[in-house]
Amino acid sequence: MQILDDKHSEPDILAALQKYIANPPENSRVFEFTPGISSWVLENLNVGNRTKKPQKIKEYADDMAAESWGLTGATIVFGSDGLLKDGQNRLMASVQSGKNFVTHTVFGVDPSLFAKMDIGKIRNPGDVFHISGIKNANDVSAAVRWLDILTSDNPLSRQTRSADYLLKKYQEVFEGVSESINPARMIRRNCAHPVGNVAALHYLFSLANADKADEFLNRWATGIRDGQKDPISNMQSQIMAIKTANQGRIHEAVRNALIIKAWNTFFAGSKIALSRMQWNLGEPFPQITGLEYKDGKIDIVATKAALELVSL
Repeated sequence: MQILDDKHSEPDILAALQKYIANPPENSRVFEFTPGISSWVLENLNVGNRTKKPQKIKEYADDMAAESWGLTGATIVFGSDGLLKDGQNRLMASVQSGKNFVTHTVFGVDPSLFAKMDIGKIRNPGDVFHISGIKNANDVSAAVRWLDILTSDNPLSRQTRSADYLLKKYQEVFEGVSESINPARMIRRNCAHPVGNVAALHYLFSLANADKADEFLNRWATGIRDGQKDPISNMQSQIMAIKTANQGRIHEAVRNALIIKAWNTFFAGSKIALSRMQWNLGEPFPQITGLEYKDGKIDIVATKAALELVSL
């Protein structure tokens, strides 16, 4: 069935669109989206979608303006919750170009399946977290990836994780890492470290002692130095020295290990000379003081249980 503008008025098309959103058909329908209808959908049904891609919008708008946009197998997708799930860039291109475009349209898709949509378009973890309504989506998804690595039996791994896997880990285990994003951003601004790594480590340090974890990052960000053997300032100096010697690069496992080594020293109330603030890839990865371990890896469940006992 086609709902095309040369046979139907814009109000008719919008009414048909609303009808199918409310009562989804089993098969797709072909709609001609006018700039007006595209604008209506974007204003009313585009809630919690992935971040916009300005370059793609411009490319699509140029094609529409040149009348080189055709009917393909690509679809505009609406969920069973009545909201737009896929197609915001094409709809924005219609508004930007002032041109209609014809497309297959699918209705009634289960919102929980959004992570599987348009896999070929590289929907990254940040996109998936954003669609799920998670604030600071890119930083949170990066932090969850690092948490999954750091709590595994191979904390030196640099393996990627799928978007839906990371979302599930966030929802089931690591939701609290959202509270570590702002402290980690403070470190990025003042000390030039990636948010994902630092947020993951701050979250783990907080499981050991939340107040000490906050103090650790505050001292790091403000550059407070407690003598020549201050562990935090010597950790920062060592990381910067490694980056300088390697044209601005440092292996992430080395960065993480040195931060953990500084934490362990700080947590114990001890000092460490700059010459001893060292860690190499051939060495065992340092364990985080204050956390429970099982079979050589962090046991999050046991750590949280121990924390609850302490708080009683």
